[in-house]
Amino acid sequence: MTIETADGRNEGASVEERRLERAVKLQELEVRRREAEKASLIAKSPWWRRADPLVMAVLASFLALIGNMVVAVYNNNTTTHQEEQKNANVLEQQKQKAKDDLALATQQARYTLILRAIATSDLDGAQRNINFFIDSGLLDDQDHRIAAALEKFKPVLPAAGGSSGVPQPLPVPDIAKIYNFPPGLDGAGQTVGILEFGGGYREADLATYFAAAHLPKPDVTSVSVDGAANDPNSNAGINGQVTLNVEIIGSLAPKAAIRVYFAPLSDRGFVDAIKRATADHVSVISIGWGSPESEWSPAALRETDAALKAAAGQGITVVVAAGDGGVTDLVKDGHRHVDFPASSPWVLAVGGTETIAREQRLVSEIAWSDKDGSFATGGGVSDLFSQPDWQAHANVPLRNAGSSGRGVPDVAAVASPKSGALLVVDGKQTLLGGTSISAPIWAGLILLMNQGLGHNVGYLTPRLYQEIGPAGVMRAITEGDNSIGGVKGYSAGPGWNAVAGWGSPDGTKLLNWLRTHP
Repeated sequence: MTIETADGRNEGASVEERRLERAVKLQELEVRRREAEKASLIAKSPWWRRADPLVMAVLASFLALIGNMVVAVYNNNTTTHQEEQKNANVLEQQKQKAKDDLALATQQARYTLILRAIATSDLDGAQRNINFFIDSGLLDDQDHRIAAALEKFKPVLPAAGGSSGVPQPLPVPDIAKIYNFPPGLDGAGQTVGILEFGGGYREADLATYFAAAHLPKPDVTSVSVDGAANDPNSNAGINGQVTLNVEIIGSLAPKAAIRVYFAPLSDRGFVDAIKRATADHVSVISIGWGSPESEWSPAALRETDAALKAAAGQGITVVVAAGDGGVTDLVKDGHRHVDFPASSPWVLAVGGTETIAREQRLVSEIAWSDKDGSFATGGGVSDLFSQPDWQAHANVPLRNAGSSGRGVPDVAAVASPKSGALLVVDGKQTLLGGTSISAPIWAGLILLMNQGLGHNVGYLTPRLYQEIGPAGVMRAITEGDNSIGGVKGYSAGPGWNAVAGWGSPDGTKLLNWLRTHP
């Protein structure tokens, strides 16, 4: 048994055991001393070296989060700066555009003012106005080129009352000038028969109109057919139709005798009016009336066509309006139709155009078609009359049934109410249009050509297709169509077309051609 003393020694242990025990004790003391030194060093070292690894990990995560936030704030500030710069650039561009727009509007306003100032037929007045704009600084002409050009070239200025690019109503004498009717002719020795089927004309209207036009009042005779008579009180709505024929033809051929044949509006009245005018040996018959082919009875159509053939056989030119119902002739079946008697092969069918004129000169001319689709020039292919031999090379389209037929119209003239004729009807100046004014324009021209040639041109239509048209004597109409009511119409173009035929007249050119090609 061993006894351990208070200091931890074993009394009963041998010397060797006690030496070993002391060595162990010393080692323990050395370990404790080193731990104390280590603790002392840790206490004196920086905090990050003393931190627990977990704490350090948390701290590292926190620092990373702070770093990301700083980067995000930096990027956001950079993006915001870029956006602000972009917005500033856009704002600057908008300011510049507004400045440019204002400058353009100011320039346009100046030139609009200038154009209005020169909208006059008086060249001297226009030059004074332009000089005013130059002197006031509204128009830059430091090198005097504008003033010099005006003086040298004397340009045709816009007609008063409208832009040169807008159709304007025309006095009938101006219509004669834009179509270059032959000068020095007045229709003397010629007689025209105008067929009417209701209403009438007033002598007071004729007197007012021709006095205002500074033209002699023509010799007008009313002829009764089958009991009908000149009666402007019977149907005021038709008075314009009657009066326009007299005033237009009387303006174009003031010395021609005008006979107005009043007949009942019936199949018999139509035939009898043609026969009566033919029997009276008129040189031209002008007809502004007609109906879709489908509305004529076969018997009435045959008899009317026979009367027209007889007139042509006697050397009478029968001029007929092609109608104002466009490609459908106002028939509501969705198909194409043409008007009769315009579709008769024995007549000269006249389509309609819209013109722009300036200073009594034709600037442009297109096929007539109202923008709202309510009216347009008639034109197309007959369903009832076969294609005449003289139309064989005119490239006439096929008709509804897919076969060939008589193409309509043959020629054209102004018809649009926008550029129509200024006339006097029922005591008031009236603007009238439609192919009802196109037909008497051609009737008046033929009266002048008959006078100039010394004989009737007569049945002119075959020569028109075989010689006159291909020779380029007419003014070709190459723009526009006669679509209406959702039905696609025919388009104008070079040569003959089913909208304006061979085109509108150059009267002097046509007369000269006929003189050299008897």
